Amino acid sequence: MNSRYRYFPSAQLLTGSAFLLLAVTSQAAIFKKKGSDFPGIYQSGNIPAALTSVNKEATVNANNKDTVLWRLEQGATLRTAGMAETGTVPAIAEPVTPQSAEAPAAATDVSGAYLKHSLLAFDQAEEKVNSYEEQAKVKMGSETAAALTNLSALPYRGHAYDKVMMNTYKALNYMQLGKKDNARVELNRALQRQRDAVAQNEKHIQEAQETTEKAKKGEVKDEEGKSAAYDADKAKSDPKTGPALSAVLEASTANLVSYGDYVNPFAVFLDAIFFMADGEGGSDWERGRKSMERVALMVPNNPYVKEDLALATAAAEGKAPEGVTYVFFETGTGPDRDETRIDIPTFLLTSKVAYVGAAFPKLIFNTDFIGALGVKAGEQSLSTATLASMDSVVANDFKNEWPVVVSKTIVATATKAIVQAQAQKATNRMGLMAGLASKVAITALNASTTHADTRVWSSLPKEFQYARVSTPADRQLTLSAGNHTQTVTLVPGAINVVLVKSISSHSSLLVSQFAIK
Repeated sequence: MNSRYRYFPSAQLLTGSAFLLLAVTSQAAIFKKKGSDFPGIYQSGNIPAALTSVNKEATVNANNKDTVLWRLEQGATLRTAGMAETGTVPAIAEPVTPQSAEAPAAATDVSGAYLKHSLLAFDQAEEKVNSYEEQAKVKMGSETAAALTNLSALPYRGHAYDKVMMNTYKALNYMQLGKKDNARVELNRALQRQRDAVAQNEKHIQEAQETTEKAKKGEVKDEEGKSAAYDADKAKSDPKTGPALSAVLEASTANLVSYGDYVNPFAVFLDAIFFMADGEGGSDWERGRKSMERVALMVPNNPYVKEDLALATAAAEGKAPEGVTYVFFETGTGPDRDETRIDIPTFLLTSKVAYVGAAFPKLIFNTDFIGALGVKAGEQSLSTATLASMDSVVANDFKNEWPVVVSKTIVATATKAIVQAQAQKATNRMGLMAGLASKVAITALNASTTHADTRVWSSLPKEFQYARVSTPADRQLTLSAGNHTQTVTLVPGAINVVLVKSISSHSSLLVSQFAIK
């Protein structure tokens, strides 16, 4: 415990439940206090430094509540490093796998080595994610503890959009490595995660409602089995609390483009072109057409999708596309999460405190990004158009989770307020120093338990954009964004894919490519 409390031995006069609650929640506060320098380094575009930072965090957090988050960050950063020009990032050895006896020397294919390490990090994240999902099918026991502390004390299991992007990036890595069968598996998983997310969210909402009902009946108990009735629904409709909650949700979803619950248009589009261009028969080609049809419904204003739907329809009829180049552009970084304090009513729990502060998450959108990528191919001069706004994907997930977060946060804060009130009442009969010591400890308790869960996969892009061009005869593309220009010579192939990444408006363009066919 912090040394400043050692001078108040009478702080032990807190009730056992309050003291234990303080100990349980101190770890949750650590994440908020210590933070990490990784997001800032990554957003600066310094990829070697970002690699050093994320690898350190992934090692330190290899087996704790933040493991999934840092493996996702690591997987994405290693993938980004695989797009960097040779010589700008250090050469690395191929990853050691159960199939390899020992680590080989530094790989000559630096990009391929980084992609394989990226896959290993994503595999480690997915192993944890799958374990959490299996546990949830049996019993989400740690949710009970969260009702007494805060959501940031729980393991980071990954939001629905995290899981979809995890498998989508894995599919893209395998496509770049030429491992078609593996890519197919990951695309299937990404599709299934989008389907599963709807049912999982309904289950979470039901659990939050059950917690709310138990709180009304006084069945939400502390570690000593003590409880008091609290009406969270009444708190949400409070004239001070209700509008404040609505304002946070509105600010976090202000620019929301609805694609459908837990749907990521980029994941669906990648599914479409894979099965359209590299399918093995009629069922694959039809899947490509259906996926492209879904994309056309989600992003009707994208000028390229209509023609791609025509290509997918022709492919489903047996006419394989050729002479086409897709340019994907990842620009900027996705939303951050911050916390905001909102006062919730304590009703008749104590006559001395009308309201108690509760911490809720809110989305903060990053504005430092390049709006579009220019693509020149022969006589064609085009610009990329938005395929998937990750701001919207994240905001839609945030909106769906909001009722659960609000209910659990209100119940947790109210339970804590009851414990504090009981502890304060117990010290009213004590001397001045004892009462002062107890108040100091109660203040520490309040500070340590009122943190929102602000953990977020920060290296996701703000947007996925794309342009489609007819492959020029000289197989040369000129890419331009802001003050950055780069020329690319396309590798041989009937269908070419060029991947371009811009982390911020001032960072260099990162470019890689592969052929689907």
